[in-house]
Amino acid sequence: MSSFFYNNKLFLQFIFWIIPLAFLPNECLAELNDLINYEDQQKNDQVIRLALNESGGEEKESTDNSEELTRPENLSYPLFLGLCCGKCGGNMPLNIFGAGTPEPHELRIKVNLSWGKMVGMRRGTSNRSTKDTLVSYMMSPRKMAMYMSNVSVGYAFTDRFFAGIMGMYVNKDMEMINRSGVRSSMYSQGAGDTMLMTKTLLFADDFLVPKSQVSLLLGVSIPTGSIDQDERGQLLPYSMQLGSGTFDPFFGILYEGSNSPLWWGANASFLARAYENYKSYNLGDEYRLDLYGMYQARHNLLGELQIKSKYVGHLEGQAREIEQDGDGHMKMMGVPTQAFMSNLYDPDNYGGSTVDLSAGVQWQPFHNHILNAQFSFPLYQNLHGTQLERDFTASVTYYIEVPLRKSRRSKKSGKGLDILGF
Repeated sequence: MSSFFYNNKLFLQFIFWIIPLAFLPNECLAELNDLINYEDQQKNDQVIRLALNESGGEEKESTDNSEELTRPENLSYPLFLGLCCGKCGGNMPLNIFGAGTPEPHELRIKVNLSWGKMVGMRRGTSNRSTKDTLVSYMMSPRKMAMYMSNVSVGYAFTDRFFAGIMGMYVNKDMEMINRSGVRSSMYSQGAGDTMLMTKTLLFADDFLVPKSQVSLLLGVSIPTGSIDQDERGQLLPYSMQLGSGTFDPFFGILYEGSNSPLWWGANASFLARAYENYKSYNLGDEYRLDLYGMYQARHNLLGELQIKSKYVGHLEGQAREIEQDGDGHMKMMGVPTQAFMSNLYDPDNYGGSTVDLSAGVQWQPFHNHILNAQFSFPLYQNLHGTQLERDFTASVTYYIEVPLRKSRRSKKSGKGLDILGF
């Protein structure tokens, strides 16, 4: 039984998070064109007053809002606002920071489960065999699996300002081999670092349904992930730790564009490793650039392609247990001047440049609910030193928007659907 839970932990985490969310109150989403027909049928209820005469007692002019909702005659494709509201940009890959900003006075809940696999060695842009690595080190990694689950909760205070928090749980499992061919493993699990983030709208070409908008992302990573993971009293390598050990500021610019049924955007961000942690090392700074394009085939279904590029700087310093106590060294009587036992303990073997291609599908099973499945694989890897190369990453994200009482989309008696599907 224990082996079943260990080998199926990703599936079990998915069940644990998704089943409770699926039972939240919901209603099916209608197509925008159905909403237009609905508005036409209810036009008598949608006549609004534009102005009153000076006495304030008589109607000076009125208009029928349904006339503005008529489908253009030359429209050759269904008109969509996106799987969520048009106000937030409509469609974005949910793995981008700041994706899915709800209407004011609404909560956003996002649950993500991912599985990444790393197999084989690489030095720079060239593949290396395990035997090559064992020439310089007594032990070498063969492969690594990493399971991550995170939950983020956010709230939109106004049309222009959103704030959220994301917590993470990490499982890392690495298989090692030594020069004699004997295999072993290293394992760590626990809470990762916590991210606090804000998103501020800087520009939008339209208030309700923007076709072009730019936002500023600001945040900080809080060191809730352990950097004390060990095995048999020896500190595990840096890549097996669960956090950075430092407060790391985050900056980003997010552009979103659309021309239904097409959606596109770019996200540039920087995560600064500003100072050393209490073990006297700091991870490398991270630079990211994401480009994406999406096509909405139906009111509740779209496909996405994404180019994800990342550069990670060199790891600086060494953990005290490694530099002073000799952990991770081929040592006799704890002498830390000997060579590193594995490339994982050598700080020169961290960081580098990667470019990934990601394909995904977003499906809206219920109104205000989105299920996003993604699969990524590397197009380019230029790694510092000798490292495990990444093979693929698969992820599933479930996203929910919860209108609160003050939201424009909250259910009010006598109010039906409108043009935005609220």
